Amino acid sequence: MESIPAPEAASHLPHDIRRIAACSAAGATKLVTNPVFGDLDLMKLFNRCCMSLCALAFAASAAHGQIYKLHNADIAFNATGQFTTPLTSTYTGVTQRTTDSFGGVISLREHPVSWAGIEFNYGFTDFHERFDAAKYYATVKTNMHEATAAYLIQPHFRKLQPFLAIGGGGIDFAPAQGQTQWRGTGLVEAGLDIPTSNPHFGFRVQGRSLIYRAPNFRQVNLGSKTWVATDEPSVGAWIRF
Repeated sequence: MESIPAPEAASHLPHDIRRIAACSAAGATKLVTNPVFGDLDLMKLFNRCCMSLCALAFAASAAHGQIYKLHNADIAFNATGQFTTPLTSTYTGVTQRTTDSFGGVISLREHPVSWAGIEFNYGFTDFHERFDAAKYYATVKTNMHEATAAYLIQPHFRKLQPFLAIGGGGIDFAPAQGQTQWRGTGLVEAGLDIPTSNPHFGFRVQGRSLIYRAPNFRQVNLGSKTWVATDEPSVGAWIRF
């Protein structure tokens, strides 16, 4: 087990973690924050989603009119829950856990053929990443930005349209203090599109799973080297062009 750095030797760590190191050096353990859910800024999330939605809609419109003819393309906004569980266990002296939270995903889909297509996603949530070791306990508030793409299988039945998507991309972990960090991620999705009497509007229910290596924010002492799965049940609506 590596010893915890003294406060003066831990200046390279984020502020929250330096506070933990200071308490540990004094022989105490202090909890910085302890929310059950991340302090999600709903207005910030709404603004991000609206901006992304407008950008995707503009790009789709430009592609439809000038560059590439879309085929049954749709854009969707989904509200998600976020639940992260470990897939592997590597003993490093650090136990890492992610708090549950809420977020959103915006998706643009294109169907070159009637039963298959491609999908592009932007997702956002925020949560607290917790690190528990023998002599300290640290909590880091983190924003998570997802940029992924996937191959899509989706037969267009009249009433219910099941789909399965497999792909990947990247996740940007941006702590409130400290360095951002990118992780590659795999993506699996399964769900249902529910058409309405309006052929340009419907609802979507799905389950998503992101598989990646847990972040350590470029701090060697925080590394748990754990692979995790973030499961995201989601509901939303789509608009078809």
